[in-house]
Amino acid sequence: MAEKEAAPQQPVISIRISEALRTRLEAMRTLMAIRNGQAASTSEAAKHLLESAKEERLDLVNLIGGGTGSLYQIRQKVKFQFLLSRAEWALIAYYCLQGSEVNANPSPTEIQQESLAGMLEAFQAVYSLRGKREKTPLDAFFLSHLPADRKVAAKAPEEIGSADVERVVTQTLRALKNPLMGWQKPVFIARNLYFLLDELEFPNVEKLNETLKPYWPVLWRVCARGHYLLYERPIRDPEPPPWDWQQAAHPPSPPSFQEGGYRLEFSRSPGEELCARLCLPGKYRTQYPVSGYPKISELRAMLQRLDLGRERNYWEGRHFLAYTGADENDVIGVNLRARDNGITFNFQDDDWKAIRNLFRRAWLAPETGRLWDVLALEYGEI
Repeated sequence: MAEKEAAPQQPVISIRISEALRTRLEAMRTLMAIRNGQAASTSEAAKHLLESAKEERLDLVNLIGGGTGSLYQIRQKVKFQFLLSRAEWALIAYYCLQGSEVNANPSPTEIQQESLAGMLEAFQAVYSLRGKREKTPLDAFFLSHLPADRKVAAKAPEEIGSADVERVVTQTLRALKNPLMGWQKPVFIARNLYFLLDELEFPNVEKLNETLKPYWPVLWRVCARGHYLLYERPIRDPEPPPWDWQQAAHPPSPPSFQEGGYRLEFSRSPGEELCARLCLPGKYRTQYPVSGYPKISELRAMLQRLDLGRERNYWEGRHFLAYTGADENDVIGVNLRARDNGITFNFQDDDWKAIRNLFRRAWLAPETGRLWDVLALEYGEI
């Protein structure tokens, strides 16, 4: 009996890919993970990239591969009133998704309710552009990212339609605009806008731009936040001109401010960007610098929100830790520690109020406001 021949072994092909293609494959893997709810391999991403027939999706992959530069160019297009492509709007929604989900756990720097409401209003406006008011395969998917609804829960997925989506969106917007909302924030709202822009067809790009234009400020704010939370850098020109772009692009430093024994001074340099120096009273004339938009933004938020009305009120942020406590005379003060260097302060009630008022006055000044507005465009809501 002749010996059976072994089946030929399938060849293993190894190819070298460019850095640009690798970046695009990683972008496709990210999009597939968002769409399917599970990680995809590089080979699966390559197969999907080759087989994809949607030109807009390939454009989106290329835009994601462009990183910060893509977002900077989009901001410039809006600045000079050029239309954005559908893929560019989808890129904004993609980073909004990151901005609302990356830091979704409760923290002092979590996304604001008004930003979630703005993104949901943008979704509502684009959803209304559909030519036929009939249910789509995505309607049940959209509702899975919104608060539970008893009428929807009683239906099978295939029975859910556009009327259900419109009703639940309206209910959610009403709750989001209530500052006393007690239920968990629907942080997956941006997924709906992203998938709506990526999957469904729209009449024309002019109508899409006209619809989304009113929501540009909130969408950009959350988009820039998502970019910073992912990469920890602002959205700026990746190839700045040879001159001192910090001086050319930003207004001059604000003046100094005095409150009781405390003084707040500002300085700027290409390395530090913006530095706020809190000058403390006493014979040593100690100065405590807080450098960069992210740290200054968190310090301002902490000054506004930390309640001195009770003990053991905690702040746990990305850059600072603080809590309120009473001394031997039952006077409540604030213990503040910087995460990066461990420097710790113990402020009494009057001191904390003076510093809070000092920062409030500084940000009411037009010079501070103009500079802060420029930085907020680059960092977003953090």
